[in-house]
Amino acid sequence: MQLGEQLKTQREKLQMTQQDLAERLHVTRQTVSRWENNATYPNLDTLVDISDVLNISLDDLLKGDDAKVVTEISHDVKTKNRYKKFTITIGAIFGLIIIGLGILSYGRGTQNDTIDRINPFLSTTRGFAVLPQKTPTKMEKVTETNTKGHNVKRRTAVPQPVTAHVVENGFGGGEWLTFSVGEIPSKGMNFAYVQHKAASSVKLP
Repeated sequence: MQLGEQLKTQREKLQMTQQDLAERLHVTRQTVSRWENNATYPNLDTLVDISDVLNISLDDLLKGDDAKVVTEISHDVKTKNRYKKFTITIGAIFGLIIIGLGILSYGRGTQNDTIDRINPFLSTTRGFAVLPQKTPTKMEKVTETNTKGHNVKRRTAVPQPVTAHVVENGFGGGEWLTFSVGEIPSKGMNFAYVQHKAASSVKLP
């Protein structure tokens, strides 16, 4: 006996309408009608509820209709598994995109050279800057190895980054940037060619 016939026969035997059964199973009356006409099949969880409500063993429900119910449920499970894997994959891709954008935003906001170099959304900008007359330094403790192979700590002047206005066009347009420089040449040669990826402006004291 087909599944639909079993449902209809047992439902009428228990003097239940399609609406009564639908309410017990938390589905619509149209859904029950499609089941009884063998247009669609209930999923496995609903079959368990049907077994309880109509007092039909799962064995009878599943073995009826030449195992079409089992085939349909198997197909439904496989489809749901594929959909689940697809959803997880899409979610992981979106997660990686959000993390990547977060890292790029952090690099943009903090002027992180390493991150900015790989940021595909930043264009490379070139310009010239006038540097101070001397490289700014700061006395710091450093560890050096002497001629005898011993590590020696001493205070020395360590070059510091400079803040300069980088001119990017003939109209004087540009922005203030902080960047590292080597030893600044003698007076009259204190300018630099600067290439950067749209770094943020810096605040001057």
